[in-house]
Amino acid sequence: MKRLKSIGSAVLLLFMGTATVFAHAKMASSVPKDGATVAAGLSEVQLDFSKPMRLTVVHVTRADNKTDVPAKNPLPASFGKSVKLAVEPLAAGAYEVSWTAVADDGHVMNGAFKFSVTEAKAAHPKQ
Repeated sequence: MKRLKSIGSAVLLLFMGTATVFAHAKMASSVPKDGATVAAGLSEVQLDFSKPMRLTVVHVTRADNKTDVPAKNPLPASFGKSVKLAVEPLAAGAYEVSWTAVADDGHVMNGAFKFSVTEAKAAHPKQ
C-alpha cells in the first residue's frame, strides 16, 4: 500500500510539472496599466508577455468614436517578451488596446486592456 501511494505521488508530480512546461504565454503587464489614468500626451504603449511572443495585430482605439490611433512604428517581425508601440501624443479620452500574438509553439492568443487620458493641467504662473 505504501509503495502504491509513492507511485501515485510520483505520477501526480510528473503531471504537475508537465502542465507548467506547456503553460501558454500571457500578457504580464502593460504601460499604461489596465484601468490606469494617465496625463495627456502619452506617445507610447508597451505590452509585456510572460514568454516570447510575436505580435501580429495591435489596435489602439478611442472608445468614444471607435477610431484607430495609427502606430508610428511597425510591429517587430521577431519574437520578444516586450513590445513598444509609438503613437501620436494621445488627447484626453478613453482608449482600448487590443492585440493578437502568436507564441513560438504556434498558439494564437489575444487580449485587450483599457486606460484613460486626462486633460493636461494648465501651468499657474508664480506671483
